[in-house]
Amino acid sequence: MSGPVQHLGTEERYSLSSDCTDRELLSVVKIYAREVVDAHDLAVAVSSVEWDISHRAKRRAGALYHADGQPERIQIARRHFDNSGWLAVASTVRHELIHAHLVTTGEGSGHGETFKRFAETLDTSVHCERFTEPKYWVRCDDCGREIARYRKSKLVKQADQYRCGDCGGRFSVVSGGAELSG
Repeated sequence: MSGPVQHLGTEERYSLSSDCTDRELLSVVKIYAREVVDAHDLAVAVSSVEWDISHRAKRRAGALYHADGQPERIQIARRHFDNSGWLAVASTVRHELIHAHLVTTGEGSGHGETFKRFAETLDTSVHCERFTEPKYWVRCDDCGREIARYRKSKLVKQADQYRCGDCGGRFSVVSGGAELSG
């Protein structure tokens, strides 16, 4: 692994307009991924991995799917590109390539210490920033901890059945700033 990433010209060489097609976005993503892999000697065969765009993802900017110690598919959220732009997607590509490298080398797939070291070197985050506003917020009545929810999950439907992991307090569901009635 070499020194910190020099962004490989992410702004100049990879400028994409917001109205680009999924195919255009994927083409740029793959070219960029190859350059990152080469620059950092990552054990990822970019052309062997299937790449696709998700139009449903709201919480995760990207995802690696793997089996039997081999990366199979990397998915990028279109909404992430639309809301945050190319630089955010480039960071996500680097993040997912770290996962792919660690899976390939048998070092796991989580966000542990090895992942964090690679994330620092490749100048990417360990967890992505929110790029879509959640539909619901679940708030602890005691400590104020808030949990984002994008769908009407069990926690949203039955907030009173759950307790805060930080303080043990009860939850209330908040949406658009107003408390929902049970």
